[in-house]
Amino acid sequence: MPAFAAGKDWLAGGPGIRLVATDLDGTLLRPDGTVGERTIEAVRHARQAGLYVVPVTGRPPRVTWEIALEAGLGPLGVCANGAAVVDIAATEVVEVSGLAAEVCRGLVELVRASYPDAIFALDEMDCFCYESGFVEGDWGWDESRREVPDIIQAIGPTCMKLVVRRPGWSAPELITALEADVAEEGHVTSSGLDWVEIGAPGISKAYAAQRVCDRLGVPVSQVLAVGDNHNDLTILGWAGYAAAPANAIPEVLAMVQRVIPANSEDGVAQLLEELTAT
Repeated sequence: MPAFAAGKDWLAGGPGIRLVATDLDGTLLRPDGTVGERTIEAVRHARQAGLYVVPVTGRPPRVTWEIALEAGLGPLGVCANGAAVVDIAATEVVEVSGLAAEVCRGLVELVRASYPDAIFALDEMDCFCYESGFVEGDWGWDESRREVPDIIQAIGPTCMKLVVRRPGWSAPELITALEADVAEEGHVTSSGLDWVEIGAPGISKAYAAQRVCDRLGVPVSQVLAVGDNHNDLTILGWAGYAAAPANAIPEVLAMVQRVIPANSEDGVAQLLEELTAT
């Protein structure tokens, strides 16, 4: 398989790129959550040229399949912030690293002890379960949802991540508050909404991207990661090369080698076009 370098200044002296690991919301997708025609064409051309273009998203598999297939991404992908490795073409989950039920219950009790006003949700494999007051309006995609009076009642064997909101608190504020309390029990992050997501310890986008690379035989030195938010920090620090759209949060922009046009301008498409230019 070819490795793409093409004399780009920011890739000078490197081994080239064989895999682009891209976030979806806020990165590859436009602000309205759709995939642009330019992006579809750029992904198609990149994959025909032998480049893997892998989605690495906070979305669970059930709301990743349609958009990933439309965009032509694959062959594998990462969902739920690293809790699931998926086969895009087969629409199958091939690896799961979720939260054990007893750990999830312990996390709920731990957070409630410090923040009694916290509201919880769970990303199960087949459903989004939430307590009253958690969901406010629509967040942009069709979703199987179930309201429960107490999230502990909904904890099952297929929990990919625990989700926490605290009214009046932003995600960065809540991350700072929770990290010290739950660091040994879970990995705390956010995908940009006003909640935080807690996955199993050590499970992150970087962890699952390494699992994808192991399956595809791609060394990390030949991976270019693209992302925009807190849950992308691990993979951007792990990958051989890192880029971010101009709309990314300051912490992301500070750590990448390249800032590409914003997602409203199909920045990932422009990056793929550059990588595969002859």
